[in-house]
Order: sequence, then structure tokens, then C-alpha cells
Amino acid sequence: MRKILLSAFILSLFLTGGVFAKESEYEKHVAKGIAASEQNNFTAAADEFNAALRESPGDRTATLYLGIVLSRSGNSDAGPILRKALSQKPDDPRTNLELGIFYFNKAVYNEATDYFENTIRLAPGTEYAAKAGEYIKSAKGDAPTKPFTASILAGVQYDSNVVLNPDDGFLPQGISRQSDWRTVVNVKGRYNFVNEQSGSMYAGYGLYQNLHGRLSDYNVNQQLLELGGAYRISQTFALGGSYNFEYIFAGGEAYGFAHSLNPSLKISEGPGMSTIVEYRYRKNHYMNDELFRDNADRSGTNHTVGVIQEMKLGAAVRLRVAYAHDTDSTRKDFWDYRGNKGRIDIGFMLPQKMLLNLNGEYYKKQYQGLDPIEGVKRSDKVYTASVSLTKPLSDRFSITVGELYIRNKSNVEVFDYKRSITSVFLNARF
Repeated sequence: MRKILLSAFILSLFLTGGVFAKESEYEKHVAKGIAASEQNNFTAAADEFNAALRESPGDRTATLYLGIVLSRSGNSDAGPILRKALSQKPDDPRTNLELGIFYFNKAVYNEATDYFENTIRLAPGTEYAAKAGEYIKSAKGDAPTKPFTASILAGVQYDSNVVLNPDDGFLPQGISRQSDWRTVVNVKGRYNFVNEQSGSMYAGYGLYQNLHGRLSDYNVNQQLLELGGAYRISQTFALGGSYNFEYIFAGGEAYGFAHSLNPSLKISEGPGMSTIVEYRYRKNHYMNDELFRDNADRSGTNHTVGVIQEMKLGAAVRLRVAYAHDTDSTRKDFWDYRGNKGRIDIGFMLPQKMLLNLNGEYYKKQYQGLDPIEGVKRSDKVYTASVSLTKPLSDRFSITVGELYIRNKSNVEVFDYKRSITSVFLNARF
């Protein structure tokens, strides 16, 4: 028995010695890394912190220090590493500060400000908070106010059931029950007349065009003109609004045009959290043509009232929940409806700056008049789900792949359909 106890004691000494030796090597690498970083030798410091992580994989301290020295050296790999350190301890003010500095140096000022505000909230009155406050002031003063911005989206889609609904509405003839490929181009431009902390004014233009392989009658050209602005009443409340004019062509023929007014109130409730209350008035005018002979019957007005809740769940997750109620009044009562829509959007920031978006929506429309086809009051329940993944290729370019599924359940058979769309897009912003 004594021999067994003695053997166990000797074995424990060997094992403990191995652990201590491993910890000692880890501590040596961390100490050398800190010393090298203090001398601005960031390459040597990164080597030491990587060595420390080999000794102690996943160690938060070594991960944080590695992210800091990579950030100081301008290495874009710092972002994912700092986010990993933050995921291990979301309430750490130092890590929030360092992520803010990383995004500040990348000129992503809105993202940087979120992390600086988190730092101040987590450690008020500290050196971290004071430094974060200085960066926030600098961001407000140094952020470039580009007078003109533009974006271009171009790609291909495969649609299992091509539906002509450029304005979220459609006619029976607009459901093709046929699949097709199409190319898509969407160009947007915006000029900022005023872009200050207290408010903004801008004018924008958008052009959307799709071209189908076979179903050319379903080609859509949409042109949009927008005038808008915002005014910050206080740190908590901000007013916004816009006027839009859009003109739509379908199959090369005039399809319709619309005017809309969109006032809103944004309530900021804390870092990364806000509520938006919005209203939209839209005046629609549709034209008849050979394919859509009764299109003009849908002309009328739409009123929409909605509320949106936005929030950040940790450093890498954004959540958006929305509800809207709308009413449509047209020339024919069988096109009049009352609708209720609920939507949820979740965005995940993944390694290598990839963004995963998941979306779900439920939209119920209850029509007021008797449908002329089946003699009943039409009722539609629209279920929509989508997933997309965006991978940055550079500061200006990215690629997005996505899948969209729509199920429109209607008690009028001609409006009952299923649809799925697969997309690949190249995005550019200037």
C-alpha cells in the first residue's frame, strides 16, 4: 500500500511539474510579447503571442494582446481576433475600446462609436472611458463627409416561379407558373446637401433592371427619385422623412408610377438599441396594356403604420424586429385590403468579416370585396424566409449568395403559389 501511495505521489510531481513548465513557457511568451509591443516591435510581439496561444490554445489574454498588436500594425486580421476576445468576455471595457480603435483606424466611424460607447457604459469614470470619449469626439470631427455616395449590385438569379410584383402587388397574369434565369442590375446614388451631427438633407436616385432569359414580358425597369432628411432633436430623439417618386416599366411598356411620403421618429435607447416609428402614404397609378388589361383598377392609395426595434446582441449579432399595418384603397373594392405584417432579421458577423443574414416574414392580407373570379372575399397568407451570406473581397467590393422562399396561401386558387429564388450578386460601393 505504501509503495502504491509513493508511486502516485511521484507521478503527481512529474505531472505537476509538466503543467508548471507549460505555464512558465506561456508566461514567458506573454511577457516577451508585451515587452516587444512597448518597443513598437509589433511583428515580434505577434510571434510571441502566437507562441503563447500554442502553449495555451484559446487563452483570452493572449488572444486580446495578439489582436491589439495586429491592430496597431494595421493588420486587418485584428478584427476577427478582437471579436473572438470580446465573445469570451463581452463586458470587458478594454476589449471594447480596442475594437473601437480598430474600426476608427479603418474609418468605419459608426461601428467604432458603438464600441466606444460600450466602453464608457461599462467603465464610467475610468481611463478607458476617457480615451473612448476622446475617440468619439475625434470621430465626429474627422469623419469624412462625402458629398456623393454610390453603390452597384449586379448578378444572376434563378426563379422557380417568375412573378411580376415590382411593387409588392401582382395580377393573376403576373404569376407565370414558369421558371427562368435573369440578370439583375441595381444602381443607387446619393448626394448629401447637408451631413452634420444635428441633421442631414440628401437627394437620391435608383435604377433597377432585370432581364429574363425567356419571359421577356416580365422584365422590370424601375426608376426611383428620393428627397429626404433627418433632424436630431436630442441624443434620444431624431426625426426623419423622405419623398419618393418611382416609375415602373414591365416588358418594355409603362406599368405604373407612385408618389410616397415617409415620416419617421427614431428613439435611441442605448448603444446599439433603437426603436423606429414610421408612417408611409403612397399614391399609386397603374396603366393597362395588352398583358395587364385591368391593371388600372388597382390605382389608389396605401397607408402604412409600423414600428421597428433594432438591437445588438453582443459584439457579433444584430437583431431587427418589425410590425406594420397597412390599408389599400383602390378603384375596385375586390382590390381593397387590410394587411398585418411581422418580420424578423438576424445578422451574424462571422470570421473573415463575413456576414450571415437570416430573415423571416408573415404577411396576412384580408380583401374587402368579392373576388370576381371565385365570388369570395380573398384572403392571403404570405410566408417568406431567406438566408444570405456576404463575403468582402476588399473595402469596396463584396459577393453575396442567397436563397429566398415564398409561400402565398390564398383561398382564390389563381393567387396561390410557391416560389424560390437563388441569387449570386457582386456588390460595389463608392
